[in-house]
Amino acid sequence: MLAANFPRRILFGQGSIEFVATLKAKRAFCIVDTVFHQYNPQLFAGLEAIFKKQGTAYHICFGQGQEPTLEYVQESAVAMREFGPDLILAIGGGSVLDAAKVMEVYYEHPEITLAQLSDRFNLPPIRRKAKFVAVPTTSGTGSEVTAVAVLYVPSGNPDMPYVKRGIADTQLIPDYVILDPAYTLTMPASITAATGLDAFVHAMEGYVCNKPKNAFSDGFALEAMKKVVTYLPLVLKEPDNLEYRSQMQIAATMGGLELASRASGASHGIGKQVATLKHMPHGTSVTMMLPAVIRANASVCLKEYAAIARYIGVNAADDKEALEGLLAVLEDLLTVAKCPRTIADIGLDKETFMKNLDLLITNSQNDAAMKGNPRELSPEEIRGILMTIA
Repeated sequence: MLAANFPRRILFGQGSIEFVATLKAKRAFCIVDTVFHQYNPQLFAGLEAIFKKQGTAYHICFGQGQEPTLEYVQESAVAMREFGPDLILAIGGGSVLDAAKVMEVYYEHPEITLAQLSDRFNLPPIRRKAKFVAVPTTSGTGSEVTAVAVLYVPSGNPDMPYVKRGIADTQLIPDYVILDPAYTLTMPASITAATGLDAFVHAMEGYVCNKPKNAFSDGFALEAMKKVVTYLPLVLKEPDNLEYRSQMQIAATMGGLELASRASGASHGIGKQVATLKHMPHGTSVTMMLPAVIRANASVCLKEYAAIARYIGVNAADDKEALEGLLAVLEDLLTVAKCPRTIADIGLDKETFMKNLDLLITNSQNDAAMKGNPRELSPEEIRGILMTIA
């Protein structure tokens, strides 16, 4: 049996934030990115006016300022339980949205253990106390429509004290998604680039993964990649263009819908591990791996890569030529987005990298994202991929 997992509704376009008023919430708990809040007082004044008109009490909980840790989520969930909301409103990038998803689990199940939380697609019932609305302020993570939340949990290893853990359950998909381009205008160029590339990786890995093809979401994946290739260079040139911003929001959500219905792969499985050694945007860490991962996977999914290439405009006589054309388009996109290519580019010294290389390989093999890769990669193949950025 196949499934396509979507939110109840996706609202998009200028002014779509007004949809919040129709929910008629009594108590709204808002998880908000701190920097976004500082730079967008007019947007929050507008939101406050909506709440005031509806007689909605609200509480603002600020994000951690990085990808969330288990401790932060647990502490914030205490405040959520004390406030007792019937609406959870997450406003921020993927880290804020992911944190809010897991907070909701602790809101309804404060005694849940990490083992129970990590039991994929087997969470106890949630969404019984509050509706969940996601308002992404970046265009790439896709968290607004996915069944996954990523956070750092203790590893027990002093050399690498935290490891990324993906919490997964279709119950985590928000009820409503609001894609208002005004909420992305203050996104810096570097984050616009990193999240846009993340959207591309989501769509590509979902399209080629080893899960059954999905008639409902695969078309979204192709269109998402085409939109990123088209609109990411444009929005980097004209960051105040609301139409370009809106198109990137749509691309990101389309990529997220594919990820929610299929799976990710080795770019995520390996890239996430490098980010444990040097903090960087998630989109950067997974994109750095992508060219080498494409080469590694092409032996079993050349046809899919060729289909992607042709959809985004590559003219090729055969599938192998299409693959090279796809890699050339990707190279141009990474250049325009100023994506780091090596550990030196991200400020990670080679000694630290090589010291932890075996651990990176082991953690990559054990990462849940690797289960969706189109082919199983050996430790030596993972080593080879990692060494392309050394």
